[in-house]
Amino acid sequence: MREQLLETLLFFLKRPSVTGGEKDLCDDLEARIGGASGWEVQRISNNLMVRRREPDPSRRRVVFAGHLDTVPQPEESIEVRVEGDVVFGRGASDMKAGDAVMLALLEGFDWNAGRFEPVFVFYEREEGPYAENGLEAVFAGSPWVLEADLAIVPEPTEGALEVGCVGTCQVEVTFRGKSAHAARPWQGENAITRAGRFLAALHDRPANEVVVDGLPFYEVLTPTTARGGRAKNVVPDSFWINVNHRFAPGKDVEDVKRLFDGLLGDEATYEIPDYAPSGSVDLDNPLMRELIETGLEVRPKQAWTDVARFAERGVPAVNFGPGSPSQAHQDAEHAGLPLLEECYGRLASFLS
Repeated sequence: MREQLLETLLFFLKRPSVTGGEKDLCDDLEARIGGASGWEVQRISNNLMVRRREPDPSRRRVVFAGHLDTVPQPEESIEVRVEGDVVFGRGASDMKAGDAVMLALLEGFDWNAGRFEPVFVFYEREEGPYAENGLEAVFAGSPWVLEADLAIVPEPTEGALEVGCVGTCQVEVTFRGKSAHAARPWQGENAITRAGRFLAALHDRPANEVVVDGLPFYEVLTPTTARGGRAKNVVPDSFWINVNHRFAPGKDVEDVKRLFDGLLGDEATYEIPDYAPSGSVDLDNPLMRELIETGLEVRPKQAWTDVARFAERGVPAVNFGPGSPSQAHQDAEHAGLPLLEECYGRLASFLS
């Protein structure tokens, strides 16, 4: 099994697939799965939807969904290599290790003897803007994917079961002032210093713990980029700040608006150009309970993942993968083969 998982992981790692450049990997994966007997492959753009040619309608359905894309390489590219039990390469943890487990299950598990009807989705553009995510095209063009009792998204969780997910949004805050000569600042109003109280409040603001079904999620507001000013000798008349806000399951965009209305009052204006909903926890789902009973640690997902897209459409979903969250997007990103084996074994036990 380790050799099979190593082969499938290297298959993904040796084919670069930075967001927007997934085509070559998708082409090769389509050819590989299409050459296997018993599988039906549908393709929309660089998204593959795979199911058995002769499904058993009496079985419950489980959908596995893994994104093909990665963030860009660091300045010094990560060489794809194997050192003992560790495999290096861009996307090794996020989330080609999860894709490798999916492909190994597709090719190596005895689905005729299993108790579920499987659906596999390999999709593009997860690492990009929310609206461009390939799952949206999948759901629109192949709605049968959503006819599932459980969705498993193998994002990096180090072999733990991470339920729910925090929502995320980008909030663009603009402070307005009045321009003047920098030698006579009293003739204007400095938009940058006007933002000082707001920025100081964010700097001192602790993470807000919200407990959902006994699990702690942490809400944070993080300024990530800012710009302002016209010239070095002009009082700036505008100052723009992007704030990334993470919020707990059960909250929505109206909660975000109430928060920023309270923080800003009439001192500044804001817009929310990018919003991704939180994912529900769903610990009462019987299939999720069965998966937990294979011996998995249960943790909250302190990040955003596509479990939220499934949950929003009525499909209970969970994060469970062999990658390490601490390795995601790192300059020496890697994954450990023992965790791939462990995740494969847990899933095979659950599916049997």
